[in-house]
Amino acid sequence: MIKRKKFNVLLSAFLVSVSLFSLIPYKIDAFIQEPSNTSQNNSETSYLVEDNENYDTMPFKFRKSNELQSIANNSALNLAGLENLNISGSQQFSKMNLPLLLKAIDTNLPVIDFDLRQESHGFINGIPISFENEHNNANKGLSNNQVLKKEKAQLDSIKKGVPISFHNHPNKTITPEEVFDEKTLVTSDNIKYMRIFATDEELPSVESIDSFITIIKNLKEDSWLHFHCKEGIGRTTTFMIFYDMMKNYNNVSANDITNRQIELADFDSNDVHLLTSERRIALYDSFYNYCKKYSPEFKTTFGEYIKSL
Repeated sequence: MIKRKKFNVLLSAFLVSVSLFSLIPYKIDAFIQEPSNTSQNNSETSYLVEDNENYDTMPFKFRKSNELQSIANNSALNLAGLENLNISGSQQFSKMNLPLLLKAIDTNLPVIDFDLRQESHGFINGIPISFENEHNNANKGLSNNQVLKKEKAQLDSIKKGVPISFHNHPNKTITPEEVFDEKTLVTSDNIKYMRIFATDEELPSVESIDSFITIIKNLKEDSWLHFHCKEGIGRTTTFMIFYDMMKNYNNVSANDITNRQIELADFDSNDVHLLTSERRIALYDSFYNYCKKYSPEFKTTFGEYIKSL
């Protein structure tokens, strides 16, 4: 079991702690970044990269909520509601391994692809690619529409029939025959597409969290939700935790929901450390308390709730 950090101060005191604010460059509170339309844009040059090389095998970090063999014997972990949650997560998939992913999900429910990547990305000849700077935050500070326009322009700049190489694999050359975005790929396979513009290496903004809540509360039918970011770790797990909390806050503690989503993925110690930082635990706790107070209607936004603390 992952041990939850104990806080000796109230959440409100944590939010205004001078020492934490000196370490965390966020203005709304101590654990949520600014909305993307007010953050300073990162103008650092971005480069075309290949997202992963296992594009013809199963995406790494795959897990699903009804496959509990790895955690079923953990008697200390409350698994109530998990098996029927109908969610999965992984790293970025490709055109070639999307059929393998759907086979592994193995559901008759409609599948919704939750793309959690703010960074510009798409596919060349079915291979997942993106435009990346040092911290993979080249689109930080742009509105959602600005990201989509920039992404389209970057994908359109890739010339078909002209050989190219990748910044992270300079000796690997391919000749683009087809270039498309993720929405085009998944909708061609009858998968519904949802985009949450979450910045890599940071906690999700209030804006992106509220967008997610709006999507979930307006779903009209039972569906299977597949979450992914680039690596299938930080953003993917965070939003899987959020969804689990929205559905199971009445019967399962925040601690158990957090732990079971992390343990379900069988992460290594470095990934666990990332996902259980003080800021992330504070975010999980705050979102859980928000769910207990405002579900199932969620008429008050998470942003309004945070400001009221």
